[in-house]
Amino acid sequence: MTDPAEAVGHTLAANLRAARQDRGWRLEELATRSGVSRGMLQQIETMRTNPSIATLARISATLGVSIGELVEPPEELGRVSRAADAVVRSEGRTRLLINDSQPPFTELWEFRLPAGDKISTPAHPPGTRELLQLHSGRVTVTVGGALFQLAAGDALRMRGDRPHAYSSQGPEPAHLTMVVVYAGARDPRYAGLVPG
Repeated sequence: MTDPAEAVGHTLAANLRAARQDRGWRLEELATRSGVSRGMLQQIETMRTNPSIATLARISATLGVSIGELVEPPEELGRVSRAADAVVRSEGRTRLLINDSQPPFTELWEFRLPAGDKISTPAHPPGTRELLQLHSGRVTVTVGGALFQLAAGDALRMRGDRPHAYSSQGPEPAHLTMVVVYAGARDPRYAGLVPG
């Protein structure tokens, strides 16, 4: 089992170095700005010491980041959702690739519609927006009473809180990627879906 203190020290060292380098600062500049000695900063970045809370507070204030950001473990910085773990819906025509469990709730979907196919969706919760890009084929998107024609490469921003439909037009299948952004709570129809 990994020592938790060692794990936090490793994370702090990497995050501190990254935050300092993002600003283009050398150790000397951070030392001058924060009032923390260059030697102490170097020891923190090389995991040879654990700073006091007061020292960490001075460093974080100088960098303009929270202490939490300095000790945030890598798994909180990102998460991979494997292709094999996507949630398949609509008889294999749609896949939820990844979603976020924190507000604003977002979902990334992939649609593959055979020629002539159509998927209709009731309105999502109020304030929901959708952004989509068509990679191949032709699609007609109906939102409320409005009609949008898309060709390969086109993108559309639309209201998701109105009934809407995606219709594959033309002789070839349509392939599109869509991001759904909820203004409040996620759509209860998809709230329990978690890829991976």
